[in-house]
Amino acid sequence: MAPNKSIIITGHRGAGGLAPENTLASIQLAIDLGVDRIEIDVQQTKDNVIIVLHDRTLRRTTTGIGYVKTKTYAEILKHSAGYKFNKYYIKEKVPTLDEVIQFINGRVELLIETKYSFMYYPNIERHIINVIKSNDAKDWCKVISFNDRALFRVHKLDNEIRTGKLFVGKYSNLPLSWDKGVNIKPLKRYHFVDEIIVKHIYATKKIIDRVHGMGKELHVWTVNDSKTIQDLVDRGVDGIITDYPNLLMKYKR
Repeated sequence: MAPNKSIIITGHRGAGGLAPENTLASIQLAIDLGVDRIEIDVQQTKDNVIIVLHDRTLRRTTTGIGYVKTKTYAEILKHSAGYKFNKYYIKEKVPTLDEVIQFINGRVELLIETKYSFMYYPNIERHIINVIKSNDAKDWCKVISFNDRALFRVHKLDNEIRTGKLFVGKYSNLPLSWDKGVNIKPLKRYHFVDEIIVKHIYATKKIIDRVHGMGKELHVWTVNDSKTIQDLVDRGVDGIITDYPNLLMKYKR
Protein backbone atom coordinates (compact mmCIF):
# COMPACT_ATOMS: atom_id res chain seq x y z
CA MET A 1 0.00 0.00 0.00
CA ALA A 2 1.37 3.41 -0.91
CA PRO A 3 1.80 5.81 2.01
CA ASN A 4 -0.79 8.59 2.24
CA LYS A 5 1.60 11.09 3.74
CA SER A 6 4.74 12.70 2.43
CA ILE A 7 7.63 14.14 4.39
CA ILE A 8 10.79 16.15 3.85
CA ILE A 9 13.74 13.77 3.47
CA THR A 10 17.15 14.93 4.71
CA GLY A 11 20.29 12.92 3.99
CA HIS A 12 22.47 12.85 7.12
CA ARG A 13 26.04 13.85 6.24
CA GLY A 14 25.00 13.13 2.65
CA ALA A 15 24.04 9.48 2.64
CA GLY A 16 26.27 8.72 5.60
CA GLY A 17 25.31 5.06 5.94
CA LEU A 18 25.96 4.28 2.28
CA ALA A 19 29.10 6.30 1.51
CA PRO A 20 31.80 8.09 3.55
CA GLU A 21 30.04 10.80 5.54
CA ASN A 22 30.44 14.47 4.70
CA THR A 23 32.20 13.81 1.39
CA LEU A 24 31.22 14.84 -2.11
CA ALA A 25 30.62 11.17 -2.93
CA SER A 26 28.14 10.88 -0.07
CA ILE A 27 26.40 14.10 -1.06
CA GLN A 28 26.09 13.02 -4.69
CA LEU A 29 24.66 9.65 -3.67
CA ALA A 30 22.04 11.36 -1.50
CA ILE A 31 21.06 13.60 -4.41
CA ASP A 32 20.90 10.59 -6.73
CA LEU A 33 18.57 8.88 -4.26
CA GLY A 34 16.21 11.85 -4.39
CA VAL A 35 16.55 13.61 -1.02
CA ASP A 36 14.97 17.00 -0.46
CA ARG A 37 17.81 18.22 1.74
CA ILE A 38 21.33 17.33 2.83
CA GLU A 39 22.76 17.91 6.30
CA ILE A 40 26.50 18.43 6.78
CA ASP A 41 28.75 19.40 9.69
CA VAL A 42 31.42 22.08 9.67
CA GLN A 43 34.67 22.78 11.50
CA GLN A 44 37.30 25.51 11.04
CA THR A 45 40.96 25.03 10.22
CA LYS A 46 43.96 26.89 11.61
CA ASP A 47 43.91 29.11 8.50
CA ASN A 48 40.18 29.86 8.91
CA VAL A 49 38.88 27.57 6.16
CA ILE A 50 35.40 26.17 6.87
CA ILE A 51 35.60 22.43 6.16
CA VAL A 52 32.95 19.73 6.11
CA LEU A 53 33.72 17.25 8.91
CA HIS A 54 31.70 16.02 11.87
CA ASP A 55 34.38 15.75 14.54
CA ARG A 56 36.79 18.35 15.80
CA THR A 57 39.57 15.82 15.24
CA LEU A 58 40.59 13.93 12.10
CA ARG A 59 40.99 10.50 13.67
CA ARG A 60 37.59 8.82 13.23
CA THR A 61 36.76 9.54 9.60
CA THR A 62 40.10 10.33 7.93
CA THR A 63 43.57 8.80 7.73
CA GLY A 64 44.92 11.75 9.71
CA ILE A 65 45.07 12.58 13.43
CA GLY A 66 44.94 15.75 15.47
CA TYR A 67 42.58 18.65 16.05
CA VAL A 68 41.22 20.49 13.03
CA LYS A 69 41.89 23.87 14.63
CA THR A 70 45.64 23.10 14.73
CA LYS A 71 45.86 22.12 11.04
CA THR A 72 45.88 24.14 7.85
CA TYR A 73 43.56 23.01 5.11
CA ALA A 74 46.58 22.04 2.99
CA GLU A 75 47.65 19.67 5.77
CA ILE A 76 44.17 18.15 6.01
CA LEU A 77 44.07 17.57 2.24
CA LYS A 78 46.96 15.12 2.59
CA HIS A 79 44.57 12.60 4.16
CA SER A 80 41.79 10.45 2.75
CA ALA A 81 38.27 11.09 4.02
CA GLY A 82 36.95 7.89 2.44
CA TYR A 83 39.44 5.09 3.03
CA LYS A 84 38.17 4.17 6.49
CA PHE A 85 34.67 3.67 5.09
CA ASN A 86 35.83 1.61 2.12
CA LYS A 87 39.13 1.59 0.27
CA TYR A 88 37.13 2.23 -2.92
CA TYR A 89 36.77 5.82 -1.68
CA ILE A 90 40.46 6.40 -0.95
CA LYS A 91 40.58 9.47 -3.20
CA GLU A 92 37.82 11.30 -1.30
CA LYS A 93 39.13 14.36 0.54
CA VAL A 94 37.64 16.54 3.25
CA PRO A 95 35.77 19.19 1.24
CA THR A 96 35.40 22.85 2.12
CA LEU A 97 31.97 24.37 2.70
CA ASP A 98 32.60 26.51 -0.36
CA GLU A 99 33.18 23.38 -2.49
CA VAL A 100 30.05 21.69 -1.16
CA ILE A 101 27.84 24.70 -1.85
CA GLN A 102 29.21 24.99 -5.38
CA PHE A 103 28.82 21.23 -5.88
CA ILE A 104 25.18 21.19 -4.76
CA ASN A 105 24.45 24.44 -6.58
CA GLY A 106 20.86 24.63 -5.36
CA ARG A 107 19.87 21.13 -6.49
CA VAL A 108 18.66 20.46 -2.93
CA GLU A 109 18.49 22.44 0.29
CA LEU A 110 21.62 22.36 2.46
CA LEU A 111 21.60 22.28 6.27
CA ILE A 112 24.92 23.42 7.72
CA GLU A 113 25.42 22.28 11.30
CA THR A 114 27.97 24.12 13.36
CA LYS A 115 28.71 22.40 16.65
CA TYR A 116 31.04 25.06 17.99
CA SER A 117 30.80 28.82 18.32
CA PHE A 118 33.27 31.66 18.13
CA MET A 119 34.37 30.65 21.62
CA TYR A 120 36.15 27.63 20.10
CA TYR A 121 36.67 28.68 16.48
CA PRO A 122 37.29 32.45 16.17
CA ASN A 123 34.67 34.16 14.00
CA ILE A 124 33.31 30.86 12.64
CA GLU A 125 29.77 32.24 12.31
CA ARG A 126 30.98 35.15 10.20
CA HIS A 127 33.04 32.83 8.04
CA ILE A 128 30.09 30.49 7.43
CA ILE A 129 27.85 33.43 6.51
CA ASN A 130 30.47 34.81 4.14
CA VAL A 131 30.71 31.49 2.28
CA ILE A 132 26.92 31.33 1.91
CA LYS A 133 26.70 34.93 0.71
CA SER A 134 29.65 34.69 -1.68
CA ASN A 135 27.85 31.83 -3.43
CA ASP A 136 24.49 33.66 -3.45
CA ALA A 137 23.06 30.64 -1.62
CA LYS A 138 20.89 32.19 1.10
CA ASP A 139 17.72 30.86 -0.51
CA TRP A 140 18.73 27.21 -0.15
CA CYS A 141 21.19 27.10 2.75
CA LYS A 142 20.24 27.00 6.43
CA VAL A 143 22.48 27.05 9.53
CA ILE A 144 21.47 24.70 12.35
CA SER A 145 23.00 24.06 15.75
CA PHE A 146 22.61 22.65 19.23
CA ASN A 147 24.87 25.51 20.30
CA ASP A 148 22.77 28.56 21.22
CA ARG A 149 25.77 30.85 21.25
CA ALA A 150 26.51 29.97 17.61
CA LEU A 151 22.85 30.11 16.54
CA PHE A 152 22.17 33.50 18.09
CA ARG A 153 25.45 34.86 16.72
CA VAL A 154 24.48 33.86 13.18
CA HIS A 155 21.10 35.56 13.59
CA LYS A 156 22.69 38.69 15.00
CA LEU A 157 25.24 38.95 12.20
CA ASP A 158 22.72 38.42 9.41
CA ASN A 159 19.04 37.90 10.19
CA GLU A 160 18.38 36.90 6.57
CA ILE A 161 20.31 33.66 7.07
CA ARG A 162 17.73 30.96 7.75
CA THR A 163 18.28 28.89 10.89
CA GLY A 164 17.12 25.79 12.74
CA LYS A 165 17.43 24.76 16.38
CA LEU A 166 18.66 21.29 17.27
CA PHE A 167 17.68 19.60 20.52
CA VAL A 168 18.24 16.16 21.90
CA GLY A 169 14.90 16.45 23.68
CA LYS A 170 12.33 19.14 24.45
CA TYR A 171 9.26 19.18 26.69
CA SER A 172 6.21 20.62 24.97
CA ASN A 173 4.82 22.80 27.77
CA LEU A 174 7.81 23.36 30.05
CA PRO A 175 10.85 25.58 29.40
CA LEU A 176 13.01 22.48 29.71
CA SER A 177 15.27 20.95 27.10
CA TRP A 178 18.44 18.97 26.92
CA ASP A 179 21.32 18.53 24.50
CA LYS A 180 24.78 18.40 26.09
CA GLY A 181 23.15 19.39 29.36
CA VAL A 182 19.77 20.34 30.78
CA ASN A 183 18.57 23.84 29.87
CA ILE A 184 15.74 25.98 31.17
CA LYS A 185 14.83 27.72 27.94
CA PRO A 186 11.34 28.27 26.49
CA LEU A 187 10.66 27.48 22.85
CA LYS A 188 9.71 31.09 22.20
CA ARG A 189 13.39 31.93 22.72
CA TYR A 190 13.90 30.50 19.24
CA HIS A 191 11.25 32.64 17.55
CA PHE A 192 13.55 33.41 14.62
CA VAL A 193 14.23 29.83 13.50
CA ASP A 194 12.39 28.02 10.68
CA GLU A 195 12.41 24.63 12.31
CA ILE A 196 12.95 22.65 15.48
CA ILE A 197 14.90 19.39 15.17
CA VAL A 198 14.78 16.80 17.97
CA LYS A 199 16.13 13.31 18.49
CA HIS A 200 13.43 11.01 17.15
CA ILE A 201 12.67 9.25 20.45
CA TYR A 202 11.51 12.59 21.90
CA ALA A 203 9.21 13.52 18.99
CA THR A 204 5.96 13.22 20.92
CA LYS A 205 2.63 14.30 19.47
CA LYS A 206 2.59 17.14 22.04
CA ILE A 207 5.89 18.64 20.93
CA ILE A 208 4.95 18.23 17.27
CA ASP A 209 1.67 20.08 17.85
CA ARG A 210 3.40 22.76 19.92
CA VAL A 211 5.96 23.47 17.21
CA HIS A 212 3.28 23.49 14.52
CA GLY A 213 1.32 25.94 16.66
CA MET A 214 4.30 28.28 16.45
CA GLY A 215 4.17 28.08 12.67
CA LYS A 216 7.39 26.08 12.47
CA GLU A 217 8.38 22.66 11.17
CA LEU A 218 9.34 19.73 13.38
CA HIS A 219 12.09 17.47 12.02
CA VAL A 220 13.74 14.49 13.70
CA TRP A 221 17.22 13.03 13.73
CA THR A 222 18.59 10.39 12.92
CA VAL A 223 16.26 7.54 11.89
CA ASN A 224 17.57 4.42 10.17
CA ASP A 225 14.85 1.76 10.43
CA SER A 226 11.60 1.42 8.51
CA LYS A 227 9.27 0.82 11.47
CA THR A 228 10.38 3.95 13.31
CA ILE A 229 10.14 5.95 10.10
CA GLN A 230 6.52 4.87 9.61
CA ASP A 231 5.66 5.62 13.25
CA LEU A 232 7.05 9.13 12.93
CA VAL A 233 5.25 9.77 9.65
CA ASP A 234 1.99 8.66 11.27
CA ARG A 235 2.67 10.92 14.26
CA GLY A 236 2.92 13.95 11.98
CA VAL A 237 6.55 15.02 11.80
CA ASP A 238 7.42 17.28 8.88
CA GLY A 239 10.70 15.63 8.04
CA ILE A 240 13.18 12.88 8.88
CA ILE A 241 16.97 12.97 8.84
CA THR A 242 18.53 9.62 7.93
CA ASP A 243 21.82 7.93 7.04
CA TYR A 244 19.89 5.71 4.61
CA PRO A 245 17.75 7.91 2.34
CA ASN A 246 16.83 4.82 0.31
CA LEU A 247 14.51 3.81 3.18
CA LEU A 248 12.39 6.92 2.79
CA MET A 249 11.85 7.20 -0.94
CA LYS A 250 8.30 5.88 -0.76
CA TYR A 251 7.40 8.94 1.31
CA LYS A 252 8.84 11.40 -1.18
CA ARG A 253 6.65 14.40 -1.91
